[in-house]
Amino acid sequence: MSTIILHHYDYSPFSEKIRLIFGLKGLDWRSVIVPAINPKPKLMPLTGGYRFTPVMQIGADIYCDTRLIARELERRFPTPPLFASLAEQGLAGVVEAWAERDLFWPLARYISGVNAERTEPGLNADRAALRGKPEPSLARLQQVARDSLGQALGEIRRVDQMLGDGRDFLLGGRRPGLADLAVYHGLWFLDALPIRCGTALDLYPAIRAWMGRVAALGHGRESPFTAEQALDAAAAAYPDPLLASADGAAPAPGSLVEVRPEGYVTEPVTGELIRADAGRISLRRIHPAVGEVMVHLPRQGYVLRPAGHGGHTLATALEDPVGEEACR
Repeated sequence: MSTIILHHYDYSPFSEKIRLIFGLKGLDWRSVIVPAINPKPKLMPLTGGYRFTPVMQIGADIYCDTRLIARELERRFPTPPLFASLAEQGLAGVVEAWAERDLFWPLARYISGVNAERTEPGLNADRAALRGKPEPSLARLQQVARDSLGQALGEIRRVDQMLGDGRDFLLGGRRPGLADLAVYHGLWFLDALPIRCGTALDLYPAIRAWMGRVAALGHGRESPFTAEQALDAAAAAYPDPLLASADGAAPAPGSLVEVRPEGYVTEPVTGELIRADAGRISLRRIHPAVGEVMVHLPRQGYVLRPAGHGGHTLATALEDPVGEEACR
């Protein structure tokens, strides 16, 4: 089964990155809208507790984190490519890491603070809990927004400098690539919430023109899909076969392990380790609603450890919907 299902919501900036890849590659895809905050009870049977957005599903294979999703799309649909060369692939990874840390987070704090009174109820408390912090006050959010604006403007100037020689796209090619999409989605977020913050770009016509060229990619061919249909699609499929393997830093294949994102307070994804290499971690899980699924997560930015399953056997741990208890 090769139908692409994206679990996302409209104003999710990281989802915009993947939607634009669909546009660049001219792909058909199914759209499942998920809540922006927990609980996400119809997503948990697929991911085993991974709650971030977006998640890509192809049959019974579940892909988490946009860095992994982008590279899986490139593997499955190599034309047109996200990278013009191997060297550009390396450069794009460096730009992506900078853009989604140093550029994105000041922007997100600024935008969220400005919109603190207009965002979805519970959103600010949910995001604070992800960092193990109490719900911030309105005054605190507004102060963080003011502090973050200066940081964000400094990083925006870097984008302007990258375009300073008149190039159309960040790495100088004739078409946009992954580096453009990784930088774009944070700037796109400036105008994604009710109170628009895009005036921060008014002094940068080159950035605005470049954003127009990236936005012209569109989102491919989207059609609506329900969460129930996505669960049925997983139940009707089997994960793609994988050669069991693990590098020297990982537990042996077949071990019960848990994976969690660094820096966040979330339930781990627990499952049977099938493969761990320099790029990804793949875990086999079984859930009553979907049967066997393979959950794929990046190696970078995630912690892989033997599961502290407290006496659970491998079978019961795989059948337990890990993370659902926290999401009810």
